[in-house]
Amino acid sequence: MIDQRMSLAALSLALTLALAAALPQGRLLGGEDAKAAEFPYVASLRLNKAHVCQAAIISQTQMLTAAHCVSDVGANPVSASDLSARVGSINQFAGGELVDISEVLIHPSYGNFLHDLAILTLSKPLTFGEKVNKIELPAAPEEGSSEVDAEEQPPNGTPVYVAGWGEQADGSSNYKLQKSNLNTLSKSQCELSAGYGYDSVLCLSRAEKQGVCRGDAGAAVVDDDNVLLGVVSFFWGNCGTIYPDVSTRISYYISWIEANKK
Repeated sequence: MIDQRMSLAALSLALTLALAAALPQGRLLGGEDAKAAEFPYVASLRLNKAHVCQAAIISQTQMLTAAHCVSDVGANPVSASDLSARVGSINQFAGGELVDISEVLIHPSYGNFLHDLAILTLSKPLTFGEKVNKIELPAAPEEGSSEVDAEEQPPNGTPVYVAGWGEQADGSSNYKLQKSNLNTLSKSQCELSAGYGYDSVLCLSRAEKQGVCRGDAGAAVVDDDNVLLGVVSFFWGNCGTIYPDVSTRISYYISWIEANKK
């Protein structure tokens, strides 16, 4: 009987350790400090000089962010003159360069957090270097090829990385950029977990009490190849619930992005 109990205890411990290893270990809620120049494509998006969201640099003149971050009503944006972005710094309050936004283009189908994507055009080109640079976009589908199956790309459980200045568990916001690692969920798994299976979104799994929070919207979701897979859209209820976080799937919108590049 003792041997049997010991065997069961050992099995339970092994299962616990295996589960822990399978879960994303990083987090934005109380996450790990990012290093200078570690995420050169990350920008702090500011409304009336206050940080509201992240943005991802995709060229010397444009960034991507979540549409709800810059929406006045529906697809009608706030005034570009009220927006700016800090680039080249892991400190949301200082360093780097503040750049003005000259134009905001929200996806025309945006509504209720679907098609939650906007293109920001800068008033002047950025100078790329170690601390300021673009993130690569997914390749556009080849002419004549079939649409990528959202159920399979990226595969369920793909490691991805997010960096942001969102709120912590105590409601405070770090001045220093935080980084996190999460995993992707397939469309069917997101439907099963949250009843939210759409081709246009990419759901993200993480341990409870981890993940994105207020102020992290618009953050880049990047894979091991340093390709932009998603832009953080929203989380369910309070930060760090049992439900997955949701991002906008960039491959779904690549034609729209390319058509509006400047």
